Amino acid sequence: MKKILIIMALCLSISLGAQAKPLYTSVEEEVVTGGITLKNEKRFYGSYALDINLITADLKNENLGFELLKHSGGSDKTATVTDLAKGEENTVVAINGDFFSTYKNNQNFSLGIEVKEGQLLQSHINSDMAAGFWKENALSFSYVDFKAELTMANGEKAPIAHINKPTDYYGALLVYTPAFNGGESPFLPAGITAVTVTDGKVTGKGVSLGGTIPIPENGYILVIDDNMSPTLDHNVNLEDELEVSLSVNPSLDGMETAFGGGTLLLKDGKKTAITHNVSGNNPRSVIGTNSDGTMIYMMTVDGRRTDSRGVSLSVLSDICLEMGMVNAINLDGGGSTALVGKTLENGKLHTINTPSENRKVINALAITSDAKSDVAAGLLAKAEKDTVLSGDSVKLSYTPYDKNYNTPTSTNGDIKWKVPSGRGYVKNSIYYPQKEGEVTLDLYYNNKKTDSITLYVIGSVAGINAPGEYALEVGKEVSLTGKVTVFDKYGNTAVVNDLSLLNAQYDKNFITLTNGKINALREDATLLTLSHSGAKRSIKLTSGKYDIDNTKSVFNDTLYAEKDGGYAFNIFSLSDVTTLYDRIVYARIMDICEETDTSATLSGERIKDLTPENAPLSAGKYEMTSIPDSKIISLETSGGKIVRGAQWERLANALSGNDKNIFILLNKKEDFASDLDREAFYGMLEKASESKNVFVIYSGDENFTTMKHGARFISIANSRNEKMIYKSIAESSYLSFNIGSDGSVTYSFRKIFE
Repeated sequence: MKKILIIMALCLSISLGAQAKPLYTSVEEEVVTGGITLKNEKRFYGSYALDINLITADLKNENLGFELLKHSGGSDKTATVTDLAKGEENTVVAINGDFFSTYKNNQNFSLGIEVKEGQLLQSHINSDMAAGFWKENALSFSYVDFKAELTMANGEKAPIAHINKPTDYYGALLVYTPAFNGGESPFLPAGITAVTVTDGKVTGKGVSLGGTIPIPENGYILVIDDNMSPTLDHNVNLEDELEVSLSVNPSLDGMETAFGGGTLLLKDGKKTAITHNVSGNNPRSVIGTNSDGTMIYMMTVDGRRTDSRGVSLSVLSDICLEMGMVNAINLDGGGSTALVGKTLENGKLHTINTPSENRKVINALAITSDAKSDVAAGLLAKAEKDTVLSGDSVKLSYTPYDKNYNTPTSTNGDIKWKVPSGRGYVKNSIYYPQKEGEVTLDLYYNNKKTDSITLYVIGSVAGINAPGEYALEVGKEVSLTGKVTVFDKYGNTAVVNDLSLLNAQYDKNFITLTNGKINALREDATLLTLSHSGAKRSIKLTSGKYDIDNTKSVFNDTLYAEKDGGYAFNIFSLSDVTTLYDRIVYARIMDICEETDTSATLSGERIKDLTPENAPLSAGKYEMTSIPDSKIISLETSGGKIVRGAQWERLANALSGNDKNIFILLNKKEDFASDLDREAFYGMLEKASESKNVFVIYSGDENFTTMKHGARFISIANSRNEKMIYKSIAESSYLSFNIGSDGSVTYSFRKIFE
């Protein structure tokens, strides 16, 4: 019932057939309706990522059904999966179906069989492509042997090439039924023989002059070029009784629904030979089942985008096995891959995956539900955030559902949030926490607990994050809402709604601060200082020509201490040596490095003049080195982002190793190729921080330390200054680490010029 987030599934990269295990996986699950769940799984492999969506539907649920979705205008017409889903009453989820070919005049045809509500819509033409069969409330997959034959009144027989497939080739016998083109034949070139059959009897015969002919509602038409294959002209006359017979394996007797696809991927829990392959890593669509065909899986693997590369069919088979499928068939993919549906939290049909294009398709496969909405049976709990500062607030909400997990007709019962004693209270759907630590809020409906949410309350603040500077204009408002966060010593972070909790200090003659909004009263400058639990953050506010010195922010960290006597590791933030000031700083840094065990720079280039045995590491390209109880890892950041590739796997291996300290060097604040890269990076750090000290050090505008996801993120102000003035020399600093004999570590900012 509840959406859950599973993170930090950190693994070393090992083989699973041709597919490596991901370095990081996140999973969200939610209820679609009774008997149907949706799982979104994002996987990060270091060199690429995958975004997988999986529908699991238990068709033993009496409210659920399975349908082939078709365009109402005819079996040859295409539409988007969303439009097809909207055209079928009670559709809950739908996925694109068969491969197809596009013909002229907006006519198309599936490459596989189509049966809807027991009626054959299109024949199967490719023996290397499998099909799905829905019969007696179970789904099965098989390769298809499809033959059709016409028996004429004189006893002659002729094979039928295709049923309801538009074509330019009329050298073989073709059949068109009322399901085609809204009951109209395709355009028939001049000279093509056409026979109309109504209730099994020939009611029309002629040679086309070029055009279309109507198809009788209770019959069909036969067409052929008799000059190429003399069949109808010599053997069929008006009033003749004709018979079309099918020889299909699997049999269509009693078949409710059938659809085509590509290769079988799994059969009886084992991978099968690929018979129909669109090679390469592409978006993919799959339909699968359990062993008896009563549990249906619909899965998409997105592709052709940064946060989801796509997969080969062999890897797709592996994923199907991982997801619990026993039998599976590959559907049309690429730009056709699309999954749409309704969920408990979003009751309108919407696109669930991220298609590479919104392509129109020949058909789609749907799970339907005829469950009628009833009164509310329970509530799904939600909170606007999962971490909050003690004394602040969190907005709470809920989604009601009925006995079938549908949107209810009414929610008239008693709704109540229950908070553990001493942990705060809820008023008007807002939670006000009063004590730090994890807290679980229970949601009751009519005195029955139906859901709960777990929040983390920050009590003692280790540090405050906020922008370091704002340039104000008199009369123009600047909002701090959502821009000020606090964090504790464990790296838990919360946005602060009520800034009065941070004891704001500022010049009230220069600015006003109301509900998190700053207004400048005149041109001036001041420091807006926020503090809590001894932590402090100063924001420089200036207007006009005025300026002011910023003060140091205070971060309460037991590891922050200027300490000597252990293994010394120093990090410098500097850029190219071009000005006189640079040369002065550079010369001093050389002296410091020669007195230090190990050094590193965040410039992207080594300081080449230093002795080789003490040449520092440099950020901007991948390097790794070991020092006592520690690893130093410099990551490649070409284009300003942490580059995908083997360095991610090496980083994961280092983070899961036995070193007590990990130092990650970046030449600028962390940035990523996609949101999933960011989530994976933070998740890996959080897992590693459970057993070791993790530092991420980068070049920034100021010396500043914050904690995120258990790791310390340290910005070092660049030592370069375009103007060589006393202040710039005096303030130049570097980051110094001291590693004790027991592996313990401390750090501090030290002046380059003591």
